[in-house]
Amino acid sequence: MARIRTIKPDFWRDELLAGVSAEAALLAIGLLNHCDDEGYFNANPKLVESDVFPLRNLLRKTTELLRELSCIGYIEVFSGSDGKTYGKVANFEKHQVINKKTPSKIKDLCELLQDSHTTTVVLPTGKEGNGKEVEKERKKVSAVAPRPEDVNQQVWDDWVALRKRKGTTISETAIEGAREEAAKIGWTLQQFLVEWCTRGSQGLKAEWIKPDQQSMSKTGQMNKKVISGLTRGLIGGDNNVRLLGN
Repeated sequence: MARIRTIKPDFWRDELLAGVSAEAALLAIGLLNHCDDEGYFNANPKLVESDVFPLRNLLRKTTELLRELSCIGYIEVFSGSDGKTYGKVANFEKHQVINKKTPSKIKDLCELLQDSHTTTVVLPTGKEGNGKEVEKERKKVSAVAPRPEDVNQQVWDDWVALRKRKGTTISETAIEGAREEAAKIGWTLQQFLVEWCTRGSQGLKAEWIKPDQQSMSKTGQMNKKVISGLTRGLIGGDNNVRLLGN
């Protein structure tokens, strides 16, 4: 059942939401109407689409739109103890004032997973009531992936600290995703993580970085390579290296 919710003016100037597709932004608003009084909702893509887009032909699948919102931390997605997929609008209570709140029925299905600090938690089938297995799963999703060799320790520590503050995982998948985004603009993984830490955001995509910022970084990297090459040539006595004017 849809509910009346409020949309704050800050919604339209939110940088993370501004980075998602128009359909994902529309879904973000629609979920406010269809989540319960504590921000929880059934995240089955077909049910979400029937609730939010009953009369609209989408250009992209609802699954992809939900993933967009999950990647920026607008929603969290859980696998409930009943095996179904549920979601929660992050910081729902902070931005919505509910009079005569009705307790969430979904929250009880996900409460064992709330301390896992991950946007996606999958409870092993048939082990919902086993406390040891739940604890094992928590440790699994909370584990920190090893530092990539092309990222220095300080940058890595800063990024890990940021991810922990945001309650998101430090997994191999997250690292590879960042590496792929960095490659789109010709950056190294370390450059991308530095920018990520500077922004202090939940996530970061290549298209959020302005072209002039991309160019300045590339120019800096190129100059470093040229200077490094000249230095090696001079020290090694490379006869092919000539200074300008000689």
